[in-house]
Amino acid sequence: MGNSRPTWLMWSSILLLVIILACIIYAVYLYNDLYNSKTAGFDETKEQILNQTSIAEIEKIEQYNGSSPYHVVFALNEANEEKLIFYPVEGKEKELTTINRSEIITAEEVLSLWQAQCNECELVKINPALENNEPLWEITYHDNQNRYVMEYLSIYDGAPVESYRFKKMF
Repeated sequence: MGNSRPTWLMWSSILLLVIILACIIYAVYLYNDLYNSKTAGFDETKEQILNQTSIAEIEKIEQYNGSSPYHVVFALNEANEEKLIFYPVEGKEKELTTINRSEIITAEEVLSLWQAQCNECELVKINPALENNEPLWEITYHDNQNRYVMEYLSIYDGAPVESYRFKKMF
């Protein structure tokens, strides 16, 4: 009788270890799958832009999900000019919106403008956006009233265009 209890304890420990290991493997798989879906299409976008435009080098690609999803491409053309390209994800006909980065205010300038108006806020992110064919900066943050705020500013001068404020329900 004394021998059966340690056997039960050993099998329970092995089963618990197997369950924990399975959960860890599933978590790693889920993380990789989510990351790959986040960057899905980036390689195709990069290939299309390099082959069909005067872009010589792509620095980075980001995803923007607004009224229409876009890949936002930071690139250099053959004349070494910095460009910002909005590449539509949906549709067969791709109408690119290209902006010279020398004509826009930088994300750092947007950040300093934002900090001057909202010093008790917690920044989530700043990224380029395209709404109604108008290039904008999208700033997302938590304000001092604990609301989630999405604010859109002109990409050329930082003038406010629109903002959305969401209250926490729970």
